[in-house]
Amino acid sequence: MIRNNQFWRTARVAAILVVLVSLFGTSPALAARDRKPPTKPTNLRATSLTPHRVTLAWNPSTDDSGTFSYRVFVSWGSTTTLPQTQTTYSVSLVPANTYSFYVYAVDGSGNISQRSNTLTVTTPPDTIAPTSPVVSLVGVNPTEVSLRWTASTDDGLHILYQVFVNGSPNGAETWNLAAVIHGLTPETTYEITVKARDLYGQNVSAPSNALTVTTSAVSATDTEPPSSPGCCGGGDVGGLELNIFWGQSFDNQTPQASIAYEIYLNGVLDHTTTGDRAVLYTTQFGENTITLIAVDGAGNRSEPSTVTFFVQ
Repeated sequence: MIRNNQFWRTARVAAILVVLVSLFGTSPALAARDRKPPTKPTNLRATSLTPHRVTLAWNPSTDDSGTFSYRVFVSWGSTTTLPQTQTTYSVSLVPANTYSFYVYAVDGSGNISQRSNTLTVTTPPDTIAPTSPVVSLVGVNPTEVSLRWTASTDDGLHILYQVFVNGSPNGAETWNLAAVIHGLTPETTYEITVKARDLYGQNVSAPSNALTVTTSAVSATDTEPPSSPGCCGGGDVGGLELNIFWGQSFDNQTPQASIAYEIYLNGVLDHTTTGDRAVLYTTQFGENTITLIAVDGAGNRSEPSTVTFFVQ
């Protein structure tokens, strides 16, 4: 008997179509997914522009599916997704730079609208200096002074600080709100100020209040312990290896660089080190408790600082 293969293939397809229609109540062609994109967003505009930020707005899209989201493209290469209810977007920028933006909509089926108009803006230069910090004394020893200061305010987000000793810069600029001045002479008076500088405008604040500090004398007797370490940051870097770092202690006699730190892992002394960081090799996954104790040159021991890390 001669078998017509084409006939049987056609019959099988027809049978499948019958089953689909009976299951879904319509043909596969009518059940095809949404292929119509949302309308394009229009009138992209800047509603606010400062040296450090722009706020955008646009007229909304519509879509027959009723559900879609927006994508905001920035010329440095990033694209941010926003819900369809949001038709504004604010982003941090750098002063005196030019940026371009456009917006498009994407529905739940992946259909992409046409792009909005491209908006190009140039941020104005930053001409505003940060406010002056207020400096206070934390501690003093024969060769060091420990300081802290209040945060300055500025129209931008990023502020650096510079310590001055007797009018000259001391050490590198810092993001921190504290510093230790090293290498001073015992029983000597110094005038200390701090200035704030913004990152992009290079605008410098007026000096802080002047702090007049006299270093202490070297003493053969030392019974005062160091301050407790600022413990701890860090985390595991794979396997059972754990990197930690801490805020260094300060002592009334021992220079900060010479303070030792006893590091205890789950209650057992692991090792002793100086500085502000260490690498530990834990013996267990899960929770691991780290305890730090600072020890000065006379053997005085600080109050412990403890933190628990989860190693995985």
